[in-house]
Parts: sequence; C-alpha cells; structure tokens
Amino acid sequence: MNKSKRILLVSTFLIIIAFVFVLLVFQSSIIPRRSFSAPKTYYHSWGQILSDPKPITINTYATGIMRTGLSAIMNLEHERALDIEDVVIEVPVNVSIIHHQKFGAYLIDAGLDSSYVYNPYGTSKGILVKKFMGKGSQDPNTDIAAILDGENIRLQGVWLTHLHPDHIAGIVDLPKNIPYVVGEDERYINFRFLMHSDHLAGIKVLYEIDFNQGIDLPPFGKGVDLFGDGSFWAIESSGHSKGHVMYFINGVHEKVIVTGDACNNQFQFDTGIGPGYLSSDVDKAQEVLESIKTFKEHYPEVKLVFGHDL
Repeated sequence: MNKSKRILLVSTFLIIIAFVFVLLVFQSSIIPRRSFSAPKTYYHSWGQILSDPKPITINTYATGIMRTGLSAIMNLEHERALDIEDVVIEVPVNVSIIHHQKFGAYLIDAGLDSSYVYNPYGTSKGILVKKFMGKGSQDPNTDIAAILDGENIRLQGVWLTHLHPDHIAGIVDLPKNIPYVVGEDERYINFRFLMHSDHLAGIKVLYEIDFNQGIDLPPFGKGVDLFGDGSFWAIESSGHSKGHVMYFINGVHEKVIVTGDACNNQFQFDTGIGPGYLSSDVDKAQEVLESIKTFKEHYPEVKLVFGHDL
C-alpha cells in the first residue's frame, strides 16, 4: 500500500471516529431553533411604557438551594472585590410565575426539579458533574411542578433567562406541549458521558427572541414587547451567558425587572461587582450590571427580582 493510500485510510478513519464522537457526545445538546415572532409594539420609550401599566402580576418562589463558590457568581478579580473572600455560599434558586389577565400564566425560568430532594446534582450525570456543578438541596414539594400544582396553574409557556442547569432543571417535570423561549444563540450544555442531564428532553423546538426586531431601551440595549401590549418585555443582557435575557413586568400594582443571573442578589447589586467566572463574558456581564444600577437610579419605582435572592 503506497503512502497516499495510507494517508487516505487514516484520514477516513479519523473522520469516522470524530463523527461517532460528535454523535454520541454532542448530539444531545442540539435542539432545533426557531425565531419567536413578537407582535408589533406601539411603544418607543420607558416613559411611554411605565405610564401605561397593564393587568399582569408576578410571584417569585425559591425551588431549592445551591451551594457554590462566591467567585462563581461574583467577579472577585474586580477592583472592588479586594477585601472579599472566596467562600462557599448557599443561594436560593428562584422562579417567577407571571399571570396576565388575557394571556394566562407563564414561567420565568424553571428552577430545580424534584430530584434535588434526594440527589445534590439532580438528574445530572457524567465525569465532569462533581467537578463543575454546584450542589443543590430541596425540601419536598418545593420544586416548580409542585408549586404549579399547588397553585392550580395551567401553564401557557416558559420564558428562560438562560440555559444554565439551575434555571432549567425543573423543565423535566413540566409539560412539553407549550412554547419554551430563550435569547438568541443561548448555549445548551448537555454532553453525554461528560455532563449529561437531558433537562430539555421532549422539547421539539426552542424559540429564540430576535432583539433586532425590538426597540432601544437605554440604559439597556434592545427590548421586545412579548405580548404586544406593553405588559411584558424581554431585555437583551448578554454577558453572563451569550443569550442571557432579563424580563420586565409592567403591572398595575407592581413593576418588576427579573434580572436572572445578570445580577444574582442584592449584595452584588450594592457592591457593583459583576457576575463571576461562570459567565461567558465577564466584561460584558459587568456592563449589564452597571446598566441595571443606572436604570434603578432613574426608575426607583421598579423592583428588582434577582436570580438567587429573596
């Protein structure tokens, strides 16, 4: 066999091995995506939006506790963090239920599923789980499915701030015949043998919010009017993750921004230190946090609901 044939055979073999590896390991993280088509909005500024509240409400619940290093959620390399020690902390894992008088009930994030009562890693398996994932804990009947059942809520859909495990684990216990919506290009990490959980198993398609169709909402970037009546907005906040989204609820009785992990808790907001090493882009995550603080200065009447604080 001449040299060129040997090279061809070896190359073909390596290509086959790579294909099998991708098929076995990476295929479980691939879910078809479609653009979410938001209705046309008639609003052009925060002033217009805030002066026209709508019949929408929000309630927030903790679905369990996560233990993690402080540096995972707070950038301890920041100049303001010189005196802050990297310790193990326990934080609640929050979900919010919104209810619109016309459009019904939706979730913002899904929190932890019921498996965390018995297993600190939930349904996650793989050789990298114990090294990279924080440990969770949960009291019985505090998972999102139990909360929805207890409140007798018929869910119309799920809006996700991002696809990190502690924000999507609860989906395993939720119906799959409803829309699940994320930010554009938001990554889903679910690799067989490495870090595998199938939190999104059964979802046939993820809908992505196209912020190019939104309006400018300074000090943030673009915002999308999700219901078309000014009641509920998605706000682009890429930084903690590539497609991270915050949500604004423009209620008659309460106006709220759900920050997700763009701002984890009140301490992070007060110190002005952005999200930590779990972020895809620490610098952009810092910019988003600063925009949240600027917004709050201009609109103090708007409440902040953090991803990991009550």
